[in-house]
Amino acid sequence: MRRSVRRVAAAAMGALLTAGLAGPAAAEPGPGAPPAEPAPAEGHTVRLVTGDAVTVLTVGEGRQVAQVSPAPDREDVLFHSLEVDGELTVLPADAWPLVAAGVLDRRLFNVSALIEQGYDTGSTDALPLLVGRAPGVSAAAVDELTALHEASAPSHALDSLDARSVRIPEDRLDAFWAELAPRGGADVGLAEAARRPRVLLDARVTADLDRSTAQINAPAAWEAGLDGAGVRVAVLDTGADADHPDLAGRIAAAEDFSNSGGAHDAHGHGTHVAATVGGSGAGSDGARRGVAPGAELLVGKVLGDNGSGSESQVIAGMEWAAEQGADVVNMSLGSDAATDGTDPMSQALNALSAETDTLFVVAAGNNGQSGPRTVGSPGAADAALTVGAVDRDDVLAPFSSRGPRPGDGAVKPDVTAPGVDIVAARAEGTALGSPVDDSYTAASGTSMATPHVAGAAALLAQQRPDWDATALKDALISTSLPAEGAAVTEQGGGRIDLATATGGLTATGTVALGPFTTEQRAAAAEPAPVRYRNTTEAPVTLDLDLRLATSGGRELPADAVALSAEAVTVAPGESAEVTLAADPAAAPRGDYYGRLTARSADGAVTLRTTVSLVVNGPTHTLTPTVITPEGEPSQRYWPLIWSPDGFVVPDATGPARAEVEEGTYMFTQISSSGHDPEDGLPQLRAVYRPEVEITEDTEVTLDLREVTEVDIRTPRPAEQRNWSNYQSYREFDGHSWTHSVTYPVGQAHLLVSPTEPVTEGSFEFASRWQLVAPLLTADVPGSRLALTPWYLPSSSLFDERERLRVADAGSADDPDFSGVRGRLALVTGDPGDYLGFTRRAEEAGARGVLMVADEGQPAWSRYRPNGSTRTAVPLIRVGHEEGNALRERATSRRTEVTFRTQAASPYLYDVMQVSPGYIPERVVHTVNERASARIDTRYTDTGEPDWASAQRISWRPHQGVAMLDSPRDVVTGTERTEYVTAGDTVWQHFVHFVLPWQYDLPVTGIGIRGEQRDYRAGERLVESWFEGPVRPAIPAGDGPAAVREGDTLSLRIPEFTDADGHTARPIGGDAVRLSLSADGEPVGEATSGHANLPVPAGPADYRLDLTTGRSSAAWAYSTATTTSWRFRSETATGDEAAVLPLLQLDYDLGTGADNALGRARAHTVEIGVRHQDGLRAPRGVRLAVEASWDGGASFVEAERIRPGHGDGFRVTLERPRAVRGDAPVTLRVTARDAAGNRVTQTVENAYLHRG
Repeated sequence: MRRSVRRVAAAAMGALLTAGLAGPAAAEPGPGAPPAEPAPAEGHTVRLVTGDAVTVLTVGEGRQVAQVSPAPDREDVLFHSLEVDGELTVLPADAWPLVAAGVLDRRLFNVSALIEQGYDTGSTDALPLLVGRAPGVSAAAVDELTALHEASAPSHALDSLDARSVRIPEDRLDAFWAELAPRGGADVGLAEAARRPRVLLDARVTADLDRSTAQINAPAAWEAGLDGAGVRVAVLDTGADADHPDLAGRIAAAEDFSNSGGAHDAHGHGTHVAATVGGSGAGSDGARRGVAPGAELLVGKVLGDNGSGSESQVIAGMEWAAEQGADVVNMSLGSDAATDGTDPMSQALNALSAETDTLFVVAAGNNGQSGPRTVGSPGAADAALTVGAVDRDDVLAPFSSRGPRPGDGAVKPDVTAPGVDIVAARAEGTALGSPVDDSYTAASGTSMATPHVAGAAALLAQQRPDWDATALKDALISTSLPAEGAAVTEQGGGRIDLATATGGLTATGTVALGPFTTEQRAAAAEPAPVRYRNTTEAPVTLDLDLRLATSGGRELPADAVALSAEAVTVAPGESAEVTLAADPAAAPRGDYYGRLTARSADGAVTLRTTVSLVVNGPTHTLTPTVITPEGEPSQRYWPLIWSPDGFVVPDATGPARAEVEEGTYMFTQISSSGHDPEDGLPQLRAVYRPEVEITEDTEVTLDLREVTEVDIRTPRPAEQRNWSNYQSYREFDGHSWTHSVTYPVGQAHLLVSPTEPVTEGSFEFASRWQLVAPLLTADVPGSRLALTPWYLPSSSLFDERERLRVADAGSADDPDFSGVRGRLALVTGDPGDYLGFTRRAEEAGARGVLMVADEGQPAWSRYRPNGSTRTAVPLIRVGHEEGNALRERATSRRTEVTFRTQAASPYLYDVMQVSPGYIPERVVHTVNERASARIDTRYTDTGEPDWASAQRISWRPHQGVAMLDSPRDVVTGTERTEYVTAGDTVWQHFVHFVLPWQYDLPVTGIGIRGEQRDYRAGERLVESWFEGPVRPAIPAGDGPAAVREGDTLSLRIPEFTDADGHTARPIGGDAVRLSLSADGEPVGEATSGHANLPVPAGPADYRLDLTTGRSSAAWAYSTATTTSWRFRSETATGDEAAVLPLLQLDYDLGTGADNALGRARAHTVEIGVRHQDGLRAPRGVRLAVEASWDGGASFVEAERIRPGHGDGFRVTLERPRAVRGDAPVTLRVTARDAAGNRVTQTVENAYLHRG
């Protein structure tokens, strides 16, 4: 057999990918053709910073498919994909060195997050970036990149990051990447990659929206004369309604950073927040005043009127607020993605806090339902006072994002505040939250909690004008009240309490001990100070109690942290200090959280310091070495290294090594360099070390020579014409990942490294193959010469069998066609102009041209049947050595070549090769009926042309996103046997009736689709695609698709359903119209079979009409349909929707693969009548059938209608004697049941009746 693994794109979910590679040369492009259909109407396409596009489509059952389309001149680039914990990352190989070196933001390749942020091509036409200087990078290198900025878009110079924001249009991304990427692509070493400018995603930031002043004891502060006077509080948000009574005269300065034309608030979020901070309450006679009604407000509009903005806008607003002298900055905003605090906004916040002593109060985020480690940016910043939300009973709000912070395990949020159903000012003309009246609205979220804390900080700053930002932060944390049932990592200190915070006794708010390793000694751990401050007029003695435990309740041993004193006395107006000294060696590995509680003997004073101790395992130096296929050891590249804690990246400086925590790691290294010495095809290599225990300084060698070929054995000769992909899966310690590699360029050998079985968790290697009969084979009679020829993409084809004598025509640059008449012209090299070249050969009488590839050039090429322009004679290519051997033989003797062409393969082997647990010494997968399902498949003729496009998608049990291979070319009007690997792989088949205008365009979004299912070994099935009539119908077994929920009809009627139950949605210019009437009165209409239509309450008689029309000239049958349902329905009560009694018609016309019946005048068709799933079979069904042989001008009633099986009928139709020759038949069927339900369906040109 012949195998290939194509090179292309992969997509998946996750984080970080691998590896320095170079790929084979790209195949020639096929002939162009005008567009026949659009790209998928559903799904999302993301344009990466490299210019490549990734399309993700949801196909039901919680599964997705993804495909990469390389940018121009990048068809030879390798793409990796990774699926980790529900996230999809796609990384081109030439981007990996920059990501590994830390100069290119890995978020730029997180496809899931980019789609969620609205950075897909349907939402934006440009990619927002931050470009900055890395050490050793010239300003000129940065300027070359920023020069590509879209001139009409704003750009911000961000001094706190030493970066500038830019917006790169889609059509400039390839130029941007060409300027950024080092020469050498994937072969670039880490040191060279590090000398490039820093490029970060300018991520989307949104408002964190999901009795409150009394709940935080603000009235106690007010009674003490505190209102925030003299304190400047900046609100960075969606702007503010300066004319609202609560804000009138309260705003000292305002600035727009969102390009909205002013700081007005057309969203409502900023007004609500600003009024909570410092609104006067004038609109409510003071009842709804803010926490600090005397503070001076600064308004920075960093979010647009839709409530979102970019990181650069926010950072620019932060810098402005600090320059304006803000004491406190409220940021009820953030990014949804959890971060370790090294993201741009967090870095800028830390820098500005250190430079200006400004306190930034930041919302934790509203992703609490996703569990721990969900605090986003900039709430993850060290210097931020990060705020979670509680309800009016001080119970943590379900939406409030939780800690700890990813990476170092630090406690975030720091405090909580009321954030549920908060009533505050309503901006004019907005409808945020639940409006109370024209002036106020109620809203929930950490956005609402944050301004309570910002206002509290302003009151403290007024009371203690000599305190810096750290002192204010400490005071609010240490005087907070913890909520019962909430962990420290979920609430920090707890809900703020202004009565205590302004009472005169405070302490250090947070102490983070570590991270340490278990091998460190106490001497290595610097004692951490805890300071107590007393601003009262009396001394106070506080007893100290430290309690720490893991989230599972395991308490920290008493000797693991030494407290320098059991009690502390603080004199009036003074501070006192104790220390916490950790002894990591005395602490078992784990993350410990708790509080140091300081309490006076009488219980009048309680202060709490949040304490964390993170103890990791010992660390060791890891040095990976890759041995190339040529046997050269190299440390220039960094392989993929993964553990449940994340991905290992190299140290920023020095050789390629890293300090890693003791534990288990998986290593992967990929190569696509090198060619097979026998056939010249590329060799694709993958080395896996799925279970490496690191307990000391370790060198890990990944030898690309120690591999074995994946051998797929088929009953009959077979080759891979399409893309292939392979993947590895690893799971242990509650985490899993899938790494997929897909190749878009050509036939290849796949070689993988044998492994030992894993002892912890699970491991799997799998590869995907689509094998069909070879398109072209050749032999040289009378010789042992082996030829492996390949048609060029635009070649015309030989007849099924042709035997030609070889004539040497010399060089393709200057051919001599004088002796080629009636022969096969053999030329050396590539002429380039294939159409013109073959015309010259044809004019000289040649019957075909055989090109001999230059040395080092792959011979493989992929024939493409799309397009109408073909070479004048068949054009094929063979490898350099094969071609030279053929030339030598033809020079010395008469030499003939016999070619056999098989365009329509009679079989397909759809293979999922799986190696569970380990990769054996020999990887052999044998295809046979005992391990496969056999599907006898018909691809019914739909018109012209004769080629359709099919994709059978596969998901392993651990996959949520399947990497798409390229569609298969299938000949319509044919039947073949397809063998599909049985077992736990889930498959879904899609077929489109023509070849898309863009070759290799996925048909998952435009084709007709089958169900998702697995197959049993030995199972035998029959499938028919496009068998007529194709009409609107709800297939049996798919569940109800038309229901009534209350007084809304929810319709999900597939517009195009074939006789076998495969369904499709409209594409391109297809016309669909739906109309609904109740008791004769129109009540709704739509341009789709999918619609939600409100209807009058109570019972009524309904008529639902659905018409469809295909726009493609290539669709010759079932060209238009009209379906009319009549039924009775009333208001649906209860929790379950009421299934609508829409009678469904099923057809078995008895047509062949040509969608036609024979010449006999009379023929019998079978028609079934049923309800959709969820209803009993209809009773008392009557059927009327008419047929037209003149395009619907006249109809003839059925000759005979007899009951068939179940609710089916056998209908005899007879063609009028006047009709001669082949004629398309239009059907009109009406069915009624005893309950009064009725359906009438007309299908134009349903099938062909030969005459």
